[in-house]
Amino acid sequence: MPAVHLLVNPSRSSRRGLLDRVRSAIESSGREVIELRPANAAAVADTVTRAREGREGGSGGQQPLERLVVAGGDGLIHQALPAVANSGIPVGIIGVGTGNDFARALGLPTRIDAAVRAALGEPSPVDLITTGCGRFAASVVTGGFSGRVNERANSLCFPPGQQRYTVATLLELRHLEPVALQLAVDGETHKLNSSLFAIANTKFFGGGMAISPQAEPTDGLLDVVVVDAISPWLLARMLPTVFSGRHINHPAVSTYRGASIELATEAGLWADGEPFDANVLTIAPGALSLAGSLGFD
Repeated sequence: MPAVHLLVNPSRSSRRGLLDRVRSAIESSGREVIELRPANAAAVADTVTRAREGREGGSGGQQPLERLVVAGGDGLIHQALPAVANSGIPVGIIGVGTGNDFARALGLPTRIDAAVRAALGEPSPVDLITTGCGRFAASVVTGGFSGRVNERANSLCFPPGQQRYTVATLLELRHLEPVALQLAVDGETHKLNSSLFAIANTKFFGGGMAISPQAEPTDGLLDVVVVDAISPWLLARMLPTVFSGRHINHPAVSTYRGASIELATEAGLWADGEPFDANVLTIAPGALSLAGSLGFD
């Protein structure tokens, strides 16, 4: 019987019923499920690597990993990337996390049965962001106000899903401060003061905000969006337009596009909702073999 390795988030035991539905849907396709449950976030990549080498049996035997299905959100995908990038191993995604921005951007199904069918389908190559030293990001690297919102959202236990980012945004608005940012986009340098910035492979961050509406993960380019240093009041007025992507027409917003981005800033960086450290970001064309019929949103 062919096997599928199912990577789950060890901190989401409350979603056991949902994961049982995922397991059942995979098994109904005639595949064995080998569950991978890392001890913690730091152990995700090593757990997947051990499975690739046949050293991590999970809840099944010792079959080497031939297809990985990730049942989780952007953070779990991010943590698995070092183990699957440039490997050619098909990766399917069941978006059951908080933001699910990577799955949303790729147009993957949201219903469990449909998501499982897509995750077991034929793979297509999609780009990743890379630092060039074995670190990758799937969707967006961001800093400034958006980074602080991400940090605050991660600290909240309630409300669930995308609403957590909305609450975090409201809590952080009064603390808005600009950050100095130097960008070199394919060698062309820009010195800026920014409220927030994003280097994007895909469109969405923050649970459905279309921060970079023109980004596509198959074009071999990174899209950069920079919001100038503006007041909390003006940013609050702008934020609703981010869900539709109309914010890029605002005079306080600048956009750039390139294959290599060098950045210098004291702002903390976040990628796929996780802390990230980088000075140079480049595109890794077709680095992820993603299962499913992709209809980019």
